[in-house]
Amino acid sequence: MKCITLLLDGASDRSYKVLNHQTPLQYAVLPHLNRIAKDSQCGMMTILKEGDVLGTDLAHFILFGGALKDYPGRAIIDAIGEDLKIEENILYLRCSIGTVLYEKGYYLKHRFTPDLSEREISALKKVLDMSLDGYEFTYMHSYDSHGFVLVKGDLDSRISDSDPFTKESYVMAVEAFETDDEKAIKTAEVINKYLKRTYELLSTHEINVHRRANLLPEGNMILTKWAGMKREIQSFADMNGLSSVLIGNSKLLKGISQILNMDYYHYEKFEDAVAYALTCSYDYVHLHTKEPDTASHKKNPLLKVKALEAIDQALEPLMNFEGLLIVTSDHSTPCSGEMIHSGESVAFMARGEYIRKDDVEIFDEIACAKGSLHLKGQSFMSYIINGMDQGVMYHLRQGSHKRKYQIKKINKLK
Repeated sequence: MKCITLLLDGASDRSYKVLNHQTPLQYAVLPHLNRIAKDSQCGMMTILKEGDVLGTDLAHFILFGGALKDYPGRAIIDAIGEDLKIEENILYLRCSIGTVLYEKGYYLKHRFTPDLSEREISALKKVLDMSLDGYEFTYMHSYDSHGFVLVKGDLDSRISDSDPFTKESYVMAVEAFETDDEKAIKTAEVINKYLKRTYELLSTHEINVHRRANLLPEGNMILTKWAGMKREIQSFADMNGLSSVLIGNSKLLKGISQILNMDYYHYEKFEDAVAYALTCSYDYVHLHTKEPDTASHKKNPLLKVKALEAIDQALEPLMNFEGLLIVTSDHSTPCSGEMIHSGESVAFMARGEYIRKDDVEIFDEIACAKGSLHLKGQSFMSYIINGMDQGVMYHLRQGSHKRKYQIKKINKLK
């Protein structure tokens, strides 16, 4: 049996007065999603814990069966998605060129300096490679004001971010994160030294002297986040016993697929993605759309309603799919407030031959909350494997390590 998961990134949300105190999923006209709900088991899924706010990367890592202790960090996933080679003993930091004003600390005016040209960035990045206290720092540009800092030396990735991720704040001092290990402390200290040095070099750079004279925001400091180093991660196939493909249209999704050894299929039009999901021969197909999340970030509930309705219109080909069909989200994304994502549980439904059908007939957070299922993100793949009728007795010992699926190739006694 084949399984398709339609992952509506950030589709679940909060209630809004402009939508008659409904969520965007409640308010939108979604005939195809509601047709699926009528034949499904419905409920809510909590990816980690109620109220915990997750990004797409960590949420997918959990959903696909990864253990929190094995999560490599967003910087590693982003770097893989942008085709950087991940090497041993190098610390990878996601970074941005920001705009700060020094006043007893580095007051953050822009987390991403606006309107930096490729020519300006090309000139600025030349001063960002350096040696400090026996550590080697290399800056790699990505796009706009985004990039990576790669550090060589005796390093520990258990360090905090310097980017506060909020407006009208100060650059944070990097600290050892949830450890007193001396290596982590020393790593944090040298990163702080590097950040201060970037401010010194960038503030006096001719590019910023010219921007300052023309009253333009200066790109005068590097901000860092999501430190990570290479680590071994169990593949999706080994964790779940299924061949798989992730269908998406972002570098982040490409990075997620590659750290788990899933195939990746890039699409431009969502209709083409739906068609490929139906025709490809993988056991597990993960069809991702970013559109609900993108609309949410514009803080306009009505815009999100339109995005959801446009997705629904493209789902007609899925109506006759005879395998296991899952529809859910990776996190909630609010259309109001300051939070980028939020920690509410997400709507979930599953339709298939081996799935219990309940009485829910509408796909939204309130209707699904009255359904027969409340699922944890860590159980997502177990639910799917069971729904594909491919589960195995928990106590069985098939080979060298525990598996939740019936293995297809056994190590034969000879």
